[in-house]
Amino acid sequence: MNKEKTHIILGIDIGSNTSKICVIKHHLDKRLPPEILDLKEIPTEGIHKGNIVDEKELASTISKLFSYIKKDILKNKSHIVLSLNAAGISSIINNTSVVGSNIGNEITKIDLDRLEKEALISVANIKNKKVIHTIPIKYKLDHNEIQGSPIGMFGKRIEGKFLFVLAPTLYVEKIENILSQINLPIEEVVVGPFAECIPLLNKKQRVAGTALVNIGHSTTSILVYENNNPTLVSILPVGSNDITNDIALGLQTSLEEAEEIKLGVSGLSYSKRKFDEIVEARVEFICEKINAELEKIGRKELLPGGIVLTGGGSKLAKIEYMIKNNLKLPVKFANDEIREFSDGQLKDSSFAKVYGLTFLAPSVSINYSVKKIFDDFLKNIGNIFKKLLP
Repeated sequence: MNKEKTHIILGIDIGSNTSKICVIKHHLDKRLPPEILDLKEIPTEGIHKGNIVDEKELASTISKLFSYIKKDILKNKSHIVLSLNAAGISSIINNTSVVGSNIGNEITKIDLDRLEKEALISVANIKNKKVIHTIPIKYKLDHNEIQGSPIGMFGKRIEGKFLFVLAPTLYVEKIENILSQINLPIEEVVVGPFAECIPLLNKKQRVAGTALVNIGHSTTSILVYENNNPTLVSILPVGSNDITNDIALGLQTSLEEAEEIKLGVSGLSYSKRKFDEIVEARVEFICEKINAELEKIGRKELLPGGIVLTGGGSKLAKIEYMIKNNLKLPVKFANDEIREFSDGQLKDSSFAKVYGLTFLAPSVSINYSVKKIFDDFLKNIGNIFKKLLP
């Protein structure tokens, strides 16, 4: 009897407050769902508000995560995917065209490579930023929009619309140094929101136009999908911990008590009206930042799929009402999606990102059925870290 073929994939999600590792067994038999073998979460050291402030502490955090994983799991051939969650991650859309190089006017991969290189010129020299992912959104051939790849089609001029995802250069360099220190066989490095959207956005949402918003401890991430393509990704240096700080100042209490008040578990007496004013002011500020990002792509108040909300900040009382009131968009929570996508193995969306990472290893994306959902994304997502990893 043949031994069943599987892949062991490890996802590592490094957040500002906590870091997570998820070990998944992916079956090559697409009828079998992936199995969660292990999940761990520990406090993150060395990151503050989405910026690396101590490389040694962060390297120690990543190494500590691996120390909790059963050694027999790591003995098997496994693949590791790491998320990037830097404050300041942003995206730019570029439109570029080139004339086909083939005499017979047949479009080849050489033409697409030339088109991408031409598009890269416009973003290559942005100060203090480095391109992490290059994602084709759509192509035109002789001014006519086409579905999918134009390779093998005939035409003189090819146009491409690309989404370039950029990260702070200093953050990238520090990650490079850390990865060289810990000597782990990391196979892919992916901007966090792309991993998170795999279990949290369904096809209908990605086609209609939806923003996945994660209000984390120290950062807020935004990922917009429309017509089944990502059109914006951004990570802002503001999160639910800023609400805690505001409460501590406004109610003149300790940070520990402020956190309990925020979560509704404090026994202290305080002014509910003052508390509401403090929280609403900070949420309004976060929504102003989100709207500024949506305005860049002309989608402020114009996303039929609305907002899918996740992250620790999504547990705040009345957050749905406040987000809806400020963004003028429908709001829903992501927990139902993660339960369905994971076949009930995960009960809420707190592990969605690290779980999603395990679907982005090349060994999985080639074979696993999730490729049907994220086909173009998985094929085209660029990765500058290939040449950086040990």
